[in-house]
Amino acid sequence: MKLSISTLALATLVAIASLTQAHAQTHASRVNVPFAFDCGSEYFPAGIYTISMYDDGVLTVTDYKHTDRVIIQSRSDNDSPSTAPYVAFRKYGDQYFLAEYHANGGVTVDLGKSAKERGLIRELAANQASPGSVQVAALGK
Repeated sequence: MKLSISTLALATLVAIASLTQAHAQTHASRVNVPFAFDCGSEYFPAGIYTISMYDDGVLTVTDYKHTDRVIIQSRSDNDSPSTAPYVAFRKYGDQYFLAEYHANGGVTVDLGKSAKERGLIRELAANQASPGSVQVAALGK
């Protein structure tokens, strides 16, 4: 009887933890990024990634091996019009930085600039050059 109660209690805790994790994630999209890019202090080679945004404003970028590569506190804006999901990158020469995540339901996550990116901005300003931007659509289901 004691073993049955312990087993039932453990199963209940596992179920509650699973529900909490499933509820915490609000938006996720898979994207095929055809170029290497930086996100925060992390470098990512070209490839397919899953970008997930959670209720608490945390954004994760996960590679094809299902390894979380970066976790970022981000700002989100729910006022944008509802569009197909995509990610936007800032481009400086041949270097790209993840700038925004546009999820289903009109949620936009704006990512700040890293120290490396701010340094490139200063270099561009000194050379009187301007940055570019690139958008990559999310993959279909």
